[in-house]
Amino acid sequence: MRIALVADLHGNLPATLAVDRDLQSRGIETVYCLGDMVGKGPSSAATMDWAFSRCQVILAGNWDIGISQQHFPVDGYYWNMLGPERMEKLKSLPLEYHFYMSGLHIRLIHGRPVMEELLFVQNDRERLEALFEKDGKTFDVVGYSDCHRAFHRTLNKGFLFNTGSVGNGLGVNRACYAIIQGRMGKTPAPFDITLVSVPYDLEDAVRDAENDPDLPFRESYIKEIRTGIYSR
Repeated sequence: MRIALVADLHGNLPATLAVDRDLQSRGIETVYCLGDMVGKGPSSAATMDWAFSRCQVILAGNWDIGISQQHFPVDGYYWNMLGPERMEKLKSLPLEYHFYMSGLHIRLIHGRPVMEELLFVQNDRERLEALFEKDGKTFDVVGYSDCHRAFHRTLNKGFLFNTGSVGNGLGVNRACYAIIQGRMGKTPAPFDITLVSVPYDLEDAVRDAENDPDLPFRESYIKEIRTGIYSR
């Protein structure tokens, strides 16, 4: 069984479609979204619609929650673009998804708000290993996104990995996602984690932003797309 894990689409339709083509070329039919379908980019409605049409599991990300709950007035641009029906869908998303694959108990989250603060691969082992316990449950694998940088780290508690970002890759400005492969269920079996990066037309994404003068923080978004460097 192969499951693709996508996250942080962030309204970048060219990047999302590039990942969709890659998924099709690999014959991957099961896709989970770890959140942040919306925000930042000019095509949030389209990337959210793609996720709901393509993904069997969708988790809430910090941007999904902030926009749906109308935390920040500057996000009025996204409220209007998404409309009432999509806004209601965002409000109903779960924060976590747990399951067994190859005998391993897997915990999937977006990052924040489950994390009190965003953790990166270089953070102290003790802080990262705290993610492997939740409400009396223990996990062997934890996967998340949010920091927009793909990684895989082996800890004493188990395997920790980050999917990277489809639409707002930092460090490497490509469309990134992860694939996990194994046998569904509690029977021990081989288990793989693959980190994938897909090239896409960066300037196509830039043009989408340039053609929308109302996009909040448009220049920061364009800089991040072109350089892979966080700009806000």
